[in-house]
Amino acid sequence: MANSSPETLEQAVMVQNPLYEPAVAFLRDEVAVGDFVMMTPNAMRAFVENHVRVFMQHGFSAGSQYSDLDYANVGVEFEDDLFLLSRMVRTLVKFQPFTEEQLHLMRNEQIIISTQVPMQLTLPYIQQLQTKKISAIGLNFIKDREGRIMTDRILTETHSSIAINIAFSNFLLPLLMSFVCSPRLRFALQRNPQFMDGTYCFNGEICNREIAEMFNMPYRDIVTLCWDLN
Repeated sequence: MANSSPETLEQAVMVQNPLYEPAVAFLRDEVAVGDFVMMTPNAMRAFVENHVRVFMQHGFSAGSQYSDLDYANVGVEFEDDLFLLSRMVRTLVKFQPFTEEQLHLMRNEQIIISTQVPMQLTLPYIQQLQTKKISAIGLNFIKDREGRIMTDRILTETHSSIAINIAFSNFLLPLLMSFVCSPRLRFALQRNPQFMDGTYCFNGEICNREIAEMFNMPYRDIVTLCWDLN
């Protein structure tokens, strides 16, 4: 395998890890966000108990009260190579936005979930999403029933770091469980329409009006995309 080409390596990984197997991968952020962590070990245990394979890069919880061992003890598997992770797992998650370099390593039709800042997006970034037909979800675009941004509400209205970690886990767990257990993203969104606002790119189609206008690109309504049977 040492002299194998990237194409040969990708084929081998995909044979060993069929894509229909429910799985999710959590990537560490480039800069630790204090003692905040997106998912506690207890939340990760819920995935494992529901027969979802959970992968994580070492250092995912750096700066928090949780260690890699805490996650390993609930069944999390560790893999640091993003190229391999993207071939084994359809859904990739991190708190800070994915980088252009990370997108370059991903396969076609990946699902990526993170926060996102529209004004920091670049044309090459958007073009990679389109070329690879990636679906991208911005956690900070998702609103509650009263129209408030969920991530802002959790991070500003919760008073202790432990409570924030638990609240964020409770917010994220049902979202991810639905996505990783659905054969297609649109099925998950149909069952959870409150998450449609968070989807700014669906299979390479830009479905966030602000982002589409920023880059003078066609805008597609996410509802139409999810219920289009053609």
